[in-house]
Amino acid sequence: MRVAFFSDIHANLPALEAALDDARAHGATHLINLGDVVGYGPEPAECVARVRTVASASVLGNHDAAACGLLDPKRFNAFARETAERAALALDGEAREWLASLPYVLEGDGFACVHGSFEDPESFHYLETKEDAALSLAAMPGQRLLVVGHTHLPCIYAEEGGVIRQLTPEDVLLRPSARYVVNPGSIGFPRGDRLTADYLLYDTVTGLLAFRAVTYDLAPYRLALVRNGYNPLNYWFLSPSARRRRAEQAFLNPSRASDAPLKGPFRPRHRKVLPNTAWTLLAVLALLLMVGVAFLIVYSHPATSPVAPAVARLAEPAPDMGLLPPLVDWTLSGGAIEGHNYVLTPARPRVTTNGSLTSDLIELPKGAKRLRLDFNVTGVPADGLRYSARVLFLRANGTQRKDDLHEYKTFRESAYTITVPKDATQFRVLFSFTTPVRLTLLPPSLTVL
Repeated sequence: MRVAFFSDIHANLPALEAALDDARAHGATHLINLGDVVGYGPEPAECVARVRTVASASVLGNHDAAACGLLDPKRFNAFARETAERAALALDGEAREWLASLPYVLEGDGFACVHGSFEDPESFHYLETKEDAALSLAAMPGQRLLVVGHTHLPCIYAEEGGVIRQLTPEDVLLRPSARYVVNPGSIGFPRGDRLTADYLLYDTVTGLLAFRAVTYDLAPYRLALVRNGYNPLNYWFLSPSARRRRAEQAFLNPSRASDAPLKGPFRPRHRKVLPNTAWTLLAVLALLLMVGVAFLIVYSHPATSPVAPAVARLAEPAPDMGLLPPLVDWTLSGGAIEGHNYVLTPARPRVTTNGSLTSDLIELPKGAKRLRLDFNVTGVPADGLRYSARVLFLRANGTQRKDDLHEYKTFRESAYTITVPKDATQFRVLFSFTTPVRLTLLPPSLTVL
């Protein structure tokens, strides 16, 4: 049996298809998905559907967990959080349920899989050092081969006689007396200086591990980014100049092993600098220029009578809006159109939450120009309830647009009107609560104007 281990596909469909073709050509009979099917890339729904079709088994990644509501995307950086929100919007309820059903750890015949590390799978720690490998080996004493993902970089650690060594990530024949921790790298979102779809091929009969690096055409990926409303400038590996800058910064100040270059050492070009005397002369000239400008301003404007200083007012901060899939406690589902009202019915009549709630995708009636949200809530605290609401629209071409309204309100001000963007076909309603509360939610209504 030959097993192909795929990890960190990250919604990159062209890379996934190229790796699948290569795995078939090399006799792979089973595919194990190590997590992070979504996130970063522009085609999360397509990649989830493809993996569900071809994978023999899968484990949950941190981006998958964020897309199905098991992990708060506020833990991510801004770029990762934004793409997690987009993935949650793109996936339907069935795809999110499939992601939520995935295990954190998978054990097979002679191997075990996890996305991050085995000592605490639900925390999604990076396995980047020999010490990290030792912790995972200790957590899985009965398994000879441990396969992980998450760092996006191919690596291999071997433990024999109580000593752990980091080996070069190249084809290796497993020794009967040794145990191994292996990372196949990333299919769809490279790090370091890699621009390939990387995966691992394991022959269970011969014990041969083969690291595969598959080249693929980046043009379809770039087109998918533009078509789905993603900014290609956020994807460093699409630009040769960005790749050079990233390699230089990683060499000068690597924040962790996954940011450091794989090949090297990289030697940055030394820029010529001006001598100290030149810098001093420039500073004196700049100071004289500033004095001259100040003199002209003072003597070219007549004196005016003093006026009262403006009073600075601190604007209330906008809420940190993020798109989460329906949570366990409460969800909204589309009902039938009754006249001009679209009824949204809560799955449970009560909810206790201090997070975010969002509805399923709801079809927009044809000709809708504006929508009016009205809430009917009992059990509101005496001092009101701090919350925010937003509508997220999906256009016919697959792009999304967020409603511009991000105001904090209370449920005593529980109605407002939203303009429907052109070509919008579906929408979600998103709420974000700032304090824990237990409410009785009656069916809210959304009126088409």
